[in-house]
Amino acid sequence: MPRIVPILRIAIVAFAVLALAPGAALAGQAKAEVRWLQWKTTEVGEKLMNELKAAFEKDNPDVTLTLVDSPFTGFHDKAITLFQAQKLADVLMIQVDWVAEYADLGMLEPLDAYIAKEPKDFMDNIFPTFHKKWLGKQYYLPLHAGCVALYWNTEIFKKAGIAGPPKTWDEYVRVAKKVTKLEQKIFATTATLQVEPPTNLTYDIYPLIYQAGGEVIDEKTNKAVFNGPAGVKAVQWYVDLINVHKVGVPGVLSNGEKEKRGNFGANNIAMMFEGPWGIAIQQRLNPTLKYDIATLPKGVTTGTVVRGALNTMTTQAQNKEAAWKFLRWISGPVGNEMWAKGTGDFPGRKDVAGKPFFKENKLAQAFVRQMLLPNAKSPNLGMPNAVQLNKVLTSEIQNAVQGKKSVKQALDDAAAEWNKVLAKYQK
Repeated sequence: MPRIVPILRIAIVAFAVLALAPGAALAGQAKAEVRWLQWKTTEVGEKLMNELKAAFEKDNPDVTLTLVDSPFTGFHDKAITLFQAQKLADVLMIQVDWVAEYADLGMLEPLDAYIAKEPKDFMDNIFPTFHKKWLGKQYYLPLHAGCVALYWNTEIFKKAGIAGPPKTWDEYVRVAKKVTKLEQKIFATTATLQVEPPTNLTYDIYPLIYQAGGEVIDEKTNKAVFNGPAGVKAVQWYVDLINVHKVGVPGVLSNGEKEKRGNFGANNIAMMFEGPWGIAIQQRLNPTLKYDIATLPKGVTTGTVVRGALNTMTTQAQNKEAAWKFLRWISGPVGNEMWAKGTGDFPGRKDVAGKPFFKENKLAQAFVRQMLLPNAKSPNLGMPNAVQLNKVLTSEIQNAVQGKKSVKQALDDAAAEWNKVLAKYQK
């Protein structure tokens, strides 16, 4: 009996040494928690989100993922309020429009050091648009993507004797004139210049500026440059569609995304610039609608605008290594494929977009091709106060459409206002 005590002491010491050893993990040891603030649970349902949570935790047994859902309406301001109260979650979902703003507020942790440790193909497979940095730092990874492409009504085209969608600006104008039938109230397009939502520019204007060979903001100087020759050419082409060729639905100043999608679904317009999310919208509006999707007509070059939902690590993350594990997983091949399959969203990765399950979605393939063409960009990723700036530019293009200003003067005035906001970032 006396020998049991020394043996017990030895066992206790050995157990303690093992517990203190680097990398030791005991049964029941507390896991790291990652809180993910997002608006998707409401949109895609708890079932998928819980399946995603379970899959991540199975691949990362040392981390617990806590889903924190908040409706999209008011989400932008709520995130700022939580940050000011020192209660922001570890991982924060954001839109492309918020990157610069949140980074400037000190809400987002740069990811460059974490990305540098990943294999090269991790970032190589993320669409190039999402490599865009803000002031030299990468603050986000994409959950899902989506660019603007050309929807075209195959029945209207067939009745007009046109075999396929236009491939160039000049061809677009010829087709637009041919399909427009004023007596039947059929138009080539719905020009959308409503100030709200300011994302109308995402569809109607920014792609044209890229196709004309221009830029919205010069990344080297952080100055607005959409008022250069290429931008003027692009906006003049757009204004001429409305005022000269008269191929747009009347009410351009009050037309927005809702009107555009409604007109297309009602067989009232032949073409629209729209993202992959429009497929589901058209299915709801008119399940029997006959249409197809193609890459946008080419100007001097190709070009489109890319949007999507992004995930970020916050500066208030309690365990940044654990937060990175989740970011890497959800934007990696496994998590991103699971998300795309479960939601139907356009993947944020090229390798996932190339999977058989996604290739079976025939309408979505035009967006894959468009994303891989030159000048698939997201100007809002490098735009502080994006909402304000987009409203300014929309208002000035309205002035040009109404003949209150020349296109050049309208863009010059808009650029001057933009550069007041951008002044603190200019080089």
